[in-house]
Parts: sequence; structure tokens; C-alpha cells
Amino acid sequence: GRRGDTILVNGAVNPLAAVPNRLVRLRLVNASNARIYELSFSDRRSFHWIATEGGLLERAVALEAITLAPGQRAEVLVDFTDGRPASLVTAADSNSSMMGGMGLMGGGAGRTDAAAPATVLRFEPRPSGQARASAAVPSLLASRTRPDASKAVRRRRLILNMGMGGMMGSGSGGGGLTINGKPFDMNRIDEAVKLGSTEIWEVSGEMMRHPIHIHGVHFDVLTRGGGQPDILDQGPRDTVLVKEPVELLIRFDQPAKSAPFMYHCHILEHEDNGMMGQFSVE
Repeated sequence: GRRGDTILVNGAVNPLAAVPNRLVRLRLVNASNARIYELSFSDRRSFHWIATEGGLLERAVALEAITLAPGQRAEVLVDFTDGRPASLVTAADSNSSMMGGMGLMGGGAGRTDAAAPATVLRFEPRPSGQARASAAVPSLLASRTRPDASKAVRRRRLILNMGMGGMMGSGSGGGGLTINGKPFDMNRIDEAVKLGSTEIWEVSGEMMRHPIHIHGVHFDVLTRGGGQPDILDQGPRDTVLVKEPVELLIRFDQPAKSAPFMYHCHILEHEDNGMMGQFSVE
């Protein structure tokens, strides 16, 4: 997908955020077409990751960097009690196919070099006008009951395909941007799921990392590449990066009969050109 030549934060170019000199909660969403942000602070300060797009984690996770793919959300706690300015920066985005110079992956003149780091947002701590609040992060954030993997009634496999047709943006059959070899057809139901059931979906992507997004559910990552999930896979999710096979444990509690749910790559040009499917829940 295309990367623009300017990063915007809430519609602003090169923004400066004045924040109180205490613990600050940031809600982050990657609304870019295709760019994957590898976010950290310019002074290498750590922060605590506390929530995903599906809600709070059970416990806060101390990090120095976090990855946000298109469609992913995260909430973090950042300690600004030292009063020092800092910038949220992103590392290079190296996610591209082997044929990244062609078609949809082409840049065009004047495009930001996605291989270069960039400043996303500058922070300027200011006195809050009151005594500083404690910078302590709660040890327990939330408790949740995960689906039982032993009760999964079915396994499904989704492969996000990229062929020459897809690289040129055709979106048609015969090797374009598809899932399981089929481009999106709004008149076709690709998967039929029983309401209240638990399933395991194995999702993988060809040629590059793809953010798979599934409507109407939150899921847990069971395995990645046959091993343990990554640290950033935890929590209730609806979007996750895949290339190697990733197993997702999903409970389907929301009905979708007359209007099906969708699953798709969250790179805009990929989904718009066919990398999408539909499923019913009844």
C-alpha cells in the first residue's frame, strides 16, 4: 500500500502536545493506509502498555517500543513527572513484498521514505497546577475469562494471497490479492459459523506481513509460527499481524445472519482490491 509524505496526528502536521508532568494515558490508533509504526520515545524512556483494541490487559507490560499495524489500537501510560520534553518516534517501516517497487507498493515522486525513521508527536510536560499524582501503575488492571481452546469445534485456515495480479492492483482472480485464492465477492458467504461456538482459525500471509482484522469478535492468539505468541500478541484482539501461521482462538457471540461480518487485510489497498471475505454467524 502507499505511504504518504506526511504523518498526521489528529489531523495536525508536526504536532506538539502539552501534557501535565505526571502519569499520562495515551490512546493510540494506526489509521494509516499501510504503514506499520514501530513506536518508541526519542529519549528511550520506557512506558506501560495497558490495553488493546479489545480492552484492558490483565497486567500492565513495561516496554520501550510497541508495534502498531494499520487498524490496531493501543493504550499506554507514560510517566512525564521528570518534566523533560520527549518525542514519540517511529522506526523504519520495512514491510513490503519482494516486488515492492511495482503497482500498489510503488511510492511515486515525493513520497516519504518508509525506510527512514520519523517523528510522530512531540510532548512538552507542563506543571499541572496541583501536587503531582502518584506515578504508580496498578499491578492488576482487569480479569477476563478466555475461551477454552479444548472446546473448539472447528479449525479453519485462511491464507492471505499475493500474486502478480495483486501487485498490479487488479483485484481479480487468478493470482491477485485474495484470501484462500478467492477475491472478495459480496454475494458470497465464505464461512458459516455457529452462534455461541468456539473455533481456531489459522491465518498466514504471503510475501509480507498483513494485519488481519476480523469483524464482530475479539480473539486470543494461541500460537505464532508453531511456538509461543509474541509479547505484543497478548490481550483481546480484533487485528493482528500475520506472515507465519498464527492460530487465533475465537468465540462467536454476536449473530450475523442477514448482514454477514467481514475479515480482511487492514492495508487499505489490499482489502479494496480483493483481500477480504465474509462469514455468517447463526
